[in-house]
Amino acid sequence: MNDVQVNFNEDSLIMLNACIAFIMFSVALHLRWENLKYVFSNPRGVIVGLASQLLFLPILTILLILIIKPSPAMAAGMLLLCACPGGNVSNFFSLVGRGNIELSITLTTISSFSSVFITPILFVAMSSMVLSDEQGSFSLPFMDSLITIGWVILIPAITGMLFARWKPAIADKIKRPLQSISMLILTVFIIIAVKNNWEVFTSVHPSNLLWVILHNGLAFFGAFGLATLLKRPKQDRLTIGLETSTQNTGLGLMIVFNFFDANPIIAVILAFWGTWHMVSGYIFARIFRVPN
Repeated sequence: MNDVQVNFNEDSLIMLNACIAFIMFSVALHLRWENLKYVFSNPRGVIVGLASQLLFLPILTILLILIIKPSPAMAAGMLLLCACPGGNVSNFFSLVGRGNIELSITLTTISSFSSVFITPILFVAMSSMVLSDEQGSFSLPFMDSLITIGWVILIPAITGMLFARWKPAIADKIKRPLQSISMLILTVFIIIAVKNNWEVFTSVHPSNLLWVILHNGLAFFGAFGLATLLKRPKQDRLTIGLETSTQNTGLGLMIVFNFFDANPIIAVILAFWGTWHMVSGYIFARIFRVPN
C-alpha cells in the first residue's frame, strides 16, 4: 500500500476546494443567525453535544488506537476524522428520526465555524499523544491550515448566512437547487476520483474498513449513552449521537490533499467513513426514531 500513489494533481485540488466552498455556501443559506439563540435558551443540550464531539469522541478515538494499534497512517486518518466538524447531513438524519432539529442545526453551525481553529488544534494535540516521530510525519501546520480552512469553510459559510439574511426571498428560492447542484458536483468529482484511483481503494485491507465501521458505531452509541447518562430527553440523545458520528469528511479530504501529500490510506479511510455514515446515520435515525 505504501507504494501506491494517488492520482490527484493541483487542478484536482483546486476543484475539490471549490466544491467544498460551494457546498458550505449552499448549506449556509439554510442557516439563520437566530439559530445561535438556541445556545442561550437551551444551553445544557448544546453543552452536552459539544462535550460529546470535543471530549468524548477524541478520548474514544485515542483509546481505540491504543487498543487496535493500527498503522500510523490509519491512526492519523482516525484522528483527522475525529478532529473534523459535524457534517450537515446530520440535520437530515435528525429530521428523519424526529430528533431535536434546532439542536442539530446549532451544533452543526458552531462546529463548522469553530473548525477553523478546533480542527488543527485538536489534530495536533491528539497526534502528539499517539504518534511518535519514528512513526512518520503527519504534522498539520497551524497557520497554513487555519488560512485554508478559513477560505474554504468559514468565508463561504459567513457569505451564505449574510446573503440569506439580506436577500431572504432569493435565498429561499435558490438554496435547495444550489445544494442539490453542489452535492451533484461533489458526487461526480468523487466518482471520477475513485475511478482514477481504483488501485488505491482495492489495496486497502478489508479489516481497515471494518475498524472504520466500528469507530463510527462506537461514536454514535457512546454519544447516545453519554446524553442518556446526563438525562437529556430522547430527541437530544438521538441528535447528539448523530452529530458525533457524522463528520465533515469533505474537509478532512481537503486537509489530506493540501497538507498530507494525498496519503492514500488516510484518503481512503476518510472517503469510506463519508460513505458509511450516510448508511449508518439513516439506520440509526430509523431504529431510534422518537415516537410522536
